[in-house]
Amino acid sequence: MADSSDPSAQPAFLSGGGEMARLIAALDWSRTPLGPLAQWPDHIRHATALMLRSQVPIVMLWGTSGVMIYNDAYGVFAGTRHPRLLGSNVLEGWPEVADFNAHVMAVGLAGGTLHYEDQQLVLDRHGRAEPAWLNLDYSPLLDGEGRPAGVMAIVVETTAKVAAERRVHGERERLVQLFEQAPSFMAVLAGPEHRFESINPAYQRLVAGRDLIGRTVAEAMPDAAAQGYVKLLDSVYETGRAYTAQSALFAAETGGQADEHFLDFVYQPIRDDSGAVTHIFVEGVDVTARVRGEQRRAAMAGLSERLREVRDPTAIGHAAAQMLGMMLAASRSGYCSVDHDAEVVRIDRDWVRGAGVSVSGERQLRDYGDFIDVLKRDEVVAIPDVRLDPMTNGHLAGFESFQVRSLVNVPVVEHGKLVALLFVHDEQPRAWSPDDIGLIREVAHRTRVAVERARGERALQDREERLLRSDRRKDEFLATLAHELRNPLAPIRNAVHLLGAADREGRFADIRELMERQVNHMVRLVDDLIEVSRISRGLITLRHEEVNLRDIVDAAVESSRPLIDREHHRLTLRFDGPAPWVRGDPVRLTQLLVNLLNNAARYTDAGGQIDVSLGRDGSEAVLTVSDSGIGIAAEQLPRLFELFSQLDRSHSRSQGGLGIGLSLAQTLARLHGGQLSAASEGLGLGSRFQLRLPEIAAPAVAAPQDELDDAPLAARLLLVDDNRDAADTTAELLRLMGAEVAVAYDGATALATVRTLRPDAVLLDIGMPDMDGHEVARRLRDMAPDIGHPRLIALTGWGQEQDREKTRAAGFDEHMVKPVDVEALRETLRAGR
Repeated sequence: MADSSDPSAQPAFLSGGGEMARLIAALDWSRTPLGPLAQWPDHIRHATALMLRSQVPIVMLWGTSGVMIYNDAYGVFAGTRHPRLLGSNVLEGWPEVADFNAHVMAVGLAGGTLHYEDQQLVLDRHGRAEPAWLNLDYSPLLDGEGRPAGVMAIVVETTAKVAAERRVHGERERLVQLFEQAPSFMAVLAGPEHRFESINPAYQRLVAGRDLIGRTVAEAMPDAAAQGYVKLLDSVYETGRAYTAQSALFAAETGGQADEHFLDFVYQPIRDDSGAVTHIFVEGVDVTARVRGEQRRAAMAGLSERLREVRDPTAIGHAAAQMLGMMLAASRSGYCSVDHDAEVVRIDRDWVRGAGVSVSGERQLRDYGDFIDVLKRDEVVAIPDVRLDPMTNGHLAGFESFQVRSLVNVPVVEHGKLVALLFVHDEQPRAWSPDDIGLIREVAHRTRVAVERARGERALQDREERLLRSDRRKDEFLATLAHELRNPLAPIRNAVHLLGAADREGRFADIRELMERQVNHMVRLVDDLIEVSRISRGLITLRHEEVNLRDIVDAAVESSRPLIDREHHRLTLRFDGPAPWVRGDPVRLTQLLVNLLNNAARYTDAGGQIDVSLGRDGSEAVLTVSDSGIGIAAEQLPRLFELFSQLDRSHSRSQGGLGIGLSLAQTLARLHGGQLSAASEGLGLGSRFQLRLPEIAAPAVAAPQDELDDAPLAARLLLVDDNRDAADTTAELLRLMGAEVAVAYDGATALATVRTLRPDAVLLDIGMPDMDGHEVARRLRDMAPDIGHPRLIALTGWGQEQDREKTRAAGFDEHMVKPVDVEALRETLRAGR
């Protein structure tokens, strides 16, 4: 119920008081200790009028109970509690902070004042309890006689400001933590003198704990200044441009020795509000381990390549020692053989830096220390200073004569015997790192392997030379024999045919068939002899292509079928899944399988069983020929594939022969990257021959040609190639596609032709005399727009990536490798239209 019968009527002191003036006028104040609005004393009216006109949130707490009167700004602050707070007691209106407000009331009514900055209170203003930060000012409200009658509270919320400050503080704390805990090294340098203002622990470790804070870089790190780093800082400070480096070398002086580091780092200028550079932020990582690793991997790769090229064992040891000595900046290195029992080393050749003294020759190990037993246990001997180590300080005369102060000896032990030694010497005391020792170990291992390989290769080469001489005489004999045997075979075969023509009554049919069979057998033997001779001399060339083994089986069976049928054998074929594909020569693979089938037919009693199966095992295609024939004795299996090896001649089915077929089949299998093997349970129990070849993926089925393929290629082309045959034939192919083609056989003619022809595309050979394709392409690009913008297509035999980069740099649009695929060329030309 309102104080007035006219709710719209407001007392004069409420005029201009905003929304809160309306709410105050409409409230039934008679229910509060303040009484009806019309009876309010002047001190309340005046205070209310002033409060309502303020833009700052203000609330008045009247009387001991703290009756609340507030302005519009405070209503916003109160949230969903507005307007219920108006006329309520403060302790009831804000129960969650009743204790706080009780203290405020007590101080204010006693005439005191309170001030709080960023005071945290937990308030329920939006249906949930939330922390709020406030600036609060409390002062007493006086009645007409000057006595405290209430408390005025000015409330300014600072929650957003506090949250922002806390975020900034948190970010600052996190940055400090990152700075301190970062694995990368960091420093802040102040002013043009580059004075250390702060550094993190990683930077402290980089400089080995030097005292830096407050000192300039030049003062604290003269080694860095000498290496040009202060000049770089000067440039960054003066220009304001950041400087970035990768794998930069920094030689830090520590204890009189230079400790090399490789660093990735950035010098980043820091500016003030006016844009002037005031500081430089240094941040980076120590990449020494990575760089050293890359260097050593590169060195090891180079060593491996070098060791593969060198064939002499002594030269191998010297090459390894040279690489190792240079990598470690040592004064001497060498690889030597060791007599385990005599404890003598033989140094054929060592690597020495500069004018150092060689230690080559035979030397007694115990003359240089007591470490021989350590080496025999396959343990590395690393001595930083021979004068201080108990194993060597009693043998200083020998070391001093060769200027040795520190050393590493890495043993090579085989079967419990010390057989070789890789040593590294330095003329100065040196602390050998684990990486140094690991590198020396790796080089020792590789050197030993390479030395043994070279020795083995030399022995094998000597043996093979004795055999290349023997085999050459044998091959020459076989070739001569084969050719000589052909001479009488021709008339004999002719005579057999004449006998057949003369014997009209068939009286000699059996004899004629016998002679024809034996002549054919001799022809096959001669063919095998010639084949073996050609293969042995490397005169056979396989025509590799994608081959389906089902086709090979079909062709071989067709060839061997007459012999199999004549002996009344049963032949079964089994294919386990789709037939595998291999890469090889179909004619030679068929020849190989025919030999196996013919062998099975000849060495199996009439009416026997021959099985051919085709399948796969892992990544290999497997073809097996089994028979129920005479079998193979266990002692004959190991030499079955040797040239001229034969089965037991005493068996009726042995049928003699020269023992060439299986040797030829094995050779053909190996030429195809495969292996032919034989197995038998014994005499009378049949045999099984198995051919294994690397399987390849089935070739993709060619997609049907698009109708566009047959459409004429309407293009004007210039073909440039100094090879006239290649140029003319390629031009004819392009003309068959429908193109208009002009041909130039050199670069100068091409440049002259292109002005009048104005082609759509120019196909350029690269390797031309006088003016190569790259130069022609560059000149053509310079001639634009006089000649238009023809596409430039390189047609070249060079196809490596670096070759493609060169053509791109010269202005080519496409790079195609000879012999170019016709359809690919057609599509390339169409794609550019």
